Parts: sequence; C-alpha cells; structure tokens
Amino acid sequence: MQFPFGQPTDAIIQVAYMVPDLTAGMRWWTDELGVGPWFVNGRLGGEGSTYRGEPGKAEFTLALAFSGHMMVELVQTLDDEPSIYKDAHERHGYGFHHVAKIVPDVREEVERREARGASVRFHDLTPGGDVFFLDGGEDGPGMIELVQDSEITRGIFTSAWRASVGWDGSRPVRDFAELLPA
Repeated sequence: MQFPFGQPTDAIIQVAYMVPDLTAGMRWWTDELGVGPWFVNGRLGGEGSTYRGEPGKAEFTLALAFSGHMMVELVQTLDDEPSIYKDAHERHGYGFHHVAKIVPDVREEVERREARGASVRFHDLTPGGDVFFLDGGEDGPGMIELVQDSEITRGIFTSAWRASVGWDGSRPVRDFAELLPA
C-alpha cells in the first residue's frame, strides 16, 4: 500500500536536517538539487510541547518540500532553550537530525518502542495529530519521528507533494498554511 503522495505506507517518509539559516538551507536544496517548493511553518514548539517529559519552551521554524516521493525537512532553532535540536547540535553540529514514519496508532507504536528501551525526547500536537521524537539508539544516526496517520496528515503531505510535481521554480517559498484544510 502507498500514501497518496506515493511513498509506501511502511517506508520512511521524511529525512530532516538542522540548518543554521532556513532561507540559505532552502536555497541550497533548490539550487543544487531542484527540491521545492518549500512550505515554511514559522514558529513551532514552545507552549503545549514537551521535552524529555517536561513542558517545552524551545521554539523552531521548519520548511518541508518533496524530492520525488521523499519529503525533506529543514529545521532552524529560534532560541537557545533546551531541545532535541540543541542536543543534536551540541553532539554533531548541523546536518542530519531525524527520519520520520507515519504510523496508524502513534501512541501504541511509542509504547511498543518504549518497551524495547527507546525514550521519548519530544512530543507535540500538530493539525494531523500527535508527533513523537524518540532517540534512535546508540547505533542510530539520529532520532526517529513518529507521526499519527490521519486524513489531515495525509492531506498536508499530499498537497506539498502535488506542488512539487512538475514544479517550474515559481514561488519557491510558500506559507505552510496553504497546506492546511480550509
């Protein structure tokens, strides 16, 4: 089976990278690899999120775009508060941060992974449902993001993918709100 944006339902749907400058990061991916258009969500995290089980304070901005059926996400931190992004930057600098999968029951999947020793590092609620970031383990290159499968999640990602199909380079940066249901 496949998601409407073409990625198999059991596959990784996204690779994400931390960047020091979101605008420069988007420009590089577009100029060098033809990725776009980018949908920017200006401010996330903060109130309502959790970091290591405590109320989250850190805020960040992100942009997502598709290359074929694979989503690329770029993340820039907006402050120096403790976060999964600050942790990764202190360990490895900028670059690869996580992979993401959409799962049918995200809370059940988190419980299954916690039973095997994984730890939730970040949780937030998105328009499509819960997202959890878990440590990737000692041998993992980064974190694992688990996203709740929902009609809204599928719609957001499918709309971003459709914008990339045959993209002519116009409007390379767009507002994430364009992806949300009316």
